[in-house]
Amino acid sequence: MIYIALSLSALLFFTNLAGADTRRFAEDEQLRAAARQILTGLQSRSFKTGREFCGLLGRNEDGAIVSTRPRKGNADNCLPNEFRGRGITALASYHTHGAYDHEADSEVPSFEDLSADIGEGLIGFIATPGGRLWVNLPHRSMSFQLCGLRCLPQDRHFHAGDWGLIRDKYTLRQLKQRQQLY
Repeated sequence: MIYIALSLSALLFFTNLAGADTRRFAEDEQLRAAARQILTGLQSRSFKTGREFCGLLGRNEDGAIVSTRPRKGNADNCLPNEFRGRGITALASYHTHGAYDHEADSEVPSFEDLSADIGEGLIGFIATPGGRLWVNLPHRSMSFQLCGLRCLPQDRHFHAGDWGLIRDKYTLRQLKQRQQLY
């Protein structure tokens, strides 16, 4: 397991947290920072191999955010390793979307990405070839773009606009409709 050192200066994300308690707010910020750090490091490997990389984020008994070792998947899917130690609560999944492919709608989370996170009850973080960072919120059945193009490393072959307009958020139904459209 990798233990993630977090600093307040690394917390560059925003989200609507009105009414959230202080503990939940801090956990959400720590998860976003950890996901961004891990996905930033995985982007180049994902581009080079054309494969997705994935894993899980959790909290150990000491309250620290921990992650599983990233696992290399296929071009369009990845099954993360499970936590092996006792006392670790899984909180979120993370994965890259591989290298840029003009035949793949990889700049948004897929219907399957959000469905899987809903089924697992885990928050999901997704990095795209264009350098976008998304979060799937299973309790809301929605995906939100945390930051846009080039916020994470971008594949040098990426070409913006191939798959039309990219919204800032999608419901599960909208992702299904997008999948049917493209």
